[in-house]
Formats: sequence, C-alpha cells, structure tokens
Amino acid sequence: MFGYNLHPSVPREGPSLKIADVGTGTGVWLLDLRQELDPTAELVGIDVDISQAAPKQWLPENISLREWSVFTDVPDDLVEMFDIVNLRLFSFVIENDPAPVLRKLTRLLKPGGHLQWSETDVRSCRIDTSSPDVPTDALTELWEQTVQNDPRLYHSWARDLPQVLKTEGLINVLADWRRQEGHAGMMLHWCTFAMFEMFAAKMQSTNPKKAADIMSLVQASAVETRRGAMYAFDRVLVVGQKPENC
Repeated sequence: MFGYNLHPSVPREGPSLKIADVGTGTGVWLLDLRQELDPTAELVGIDVDISQAAPKQWLPENISLREWSVFTDVPDDLVEMFDIVNLRLFSFVIENDPAPVLRKLTRLLKPGGHLQWSETDVRSCRIDTSSPDVPTDALTELWEQTVQNDPRLYHSWARDLPQVLKTEGLINVLADWRRQEGHAGMMLHWCTFAMFEMFAAKMQSTNPKKAADIMSLVQASAVETRRGAMYAFDRVLVVGQKPENC
C-alpha cells in the first residue's frame, strides 16, 4: 500500500537494532522487513494471541514472538527495549481515543527511538466503481448494517493520529496519506469480507435472522464486486520519534 515496510525517515542502519511489531498477527511484516536489515537485528512480534504465526521452530533465529495486550500494563522487561515499534490496523480495536495505547507503546521505545503507526480512516469509506452503471446497493446496505451502525468501529480518530503523536510528546512527526485505488484497492476490499463474516458469526447465537441477512448481503456484495465495485478508504502511516531526554 505504501511501497515500503519502514518509512524512509526511520533509521535502520547499524548493528543490533531491536524492533517490535505490535499486533503482529501472522508475523509476515517482520519476515518481509528482516530481508532489509543487518542480520544482527532482533525482531519481536507481539500480540494478544500469537497462534496465527508460525511455530518458533520455523521462524528465523532473529525473530521471536511473545504475548501481550496493549490494554494491560507494559511488562518490565519491555520498557525502553526497542529502537523501532511498529503497529497497524488498530482502528477495529481502539474505540475512541488512541492516546492511552500510544503512551504504552512509547514506553517500549528507547530514548530517540521511532514509532510507526499505519491506519485506515474508517469514516473515509466510499464505494468506487469501474463504470457508472455498476450497482452498489448491496455494498451500501452491508456497510450501513454493520460498521456504520457500530460506534466501536465507526470512529474518526485515525485522521487525527498525526496530532495525537505530537500531543503525546513525540517529535519529527510525519504523515503519509494514501488514497486506496485500482488493483491494490481491490485486493484490500476483498479482505473486508472476512470482517463481515465475523459480524454474522458473532450474531448467530443472539440474532440468527440478522446474521442470515448479513450473509445474504455479503453474497450480493460479492456479485457487485465482481462487476466492478469496491469499498475504498484513505489510509495513513504516521511516524514519530521519542525525544532523547525522555
């Protein structure tokens, strides 16, 4: 999406870099980044559940995994341990204010270390079509019945993220905004369907009719997608530096 794993302003030269990927998921970002770094770099994938990642026996020697939730206290052994902390796609985890999570992430950084945070601006959602005659009724209703109807997800803090970093004391803050378009946008669009299926699965026990309605909309939306319609979002990657005297 952005054309890089680490923003060009973030230093990566030199031996023994320590990098944390928070919310690592499968760990694929670390595996990609590893190829760009000195072999002495130490990479740590952190998530509340690391079961999506490969077993440690299958990982490179300089990649390790550990469990931690950003909504709990920072473990003592992680305080000021990292030169770089990366995270992405927390817009579906943080409801309103990202500042409390940011403060914990900043504690992971060494003085002078860099934070990189990439996010989706959920409220920027629009439906792009390959031609004016492509229908979008199902896609529109699916969005309205799920994300737009859920205050936990339909928030605006992502667009304020650069200012949040500045307010919380980070310096040299830069923001790279990208408008999702074209082939890459279509690939990202298909990824959203898993989210809608999760909505339906969670509703199955309490509101089976609503769950069935959502799945019907998912199927109809897939038809519209194959005809040339997709959700498109603005995305931002923000970097900031922890001051040396902190």
